Amino acid sequence: MPHPSNFSHSAVQQTEHFGRLDARQSLRSALTSMMAEALAERQLSQVDAARMCDTDQPTLSKILAGRKQSASVEKLLCWLMALGWDVEIHLKRAAAAGKPAVMFDE
Repeated sequence: MPHPSNFSHSAVQQTEHFGRLDARQSLRSALTSMMAEALAERQLSQVDAARMCDTDQPTLSKILAGRKQSASVEKLLCWLMALGWDVEIHLKRAAAAGKPAVMFDE
């Protein structure tokens, strides 16, 4: 999709940058929700889950409380695997350039 000609190149780059940030935030939010679900399903305390994830309870608590920016997607995926989730990553070209999407199959 062409960008409107009245946008500066810088504005277009900023818009695309924020689109990627939104996708990362969406991914972190979804992974964090899955972690909370894993704790509930397995009836794990945060202390037990933190031990399984090789982290401390305060760190895990911050992530589950919504302060996700301190944990990378990779770390969240590793924690999910430690909590018993299988992780598969499938990549394909986006249907529209500059419009990242994240899909989950549970």
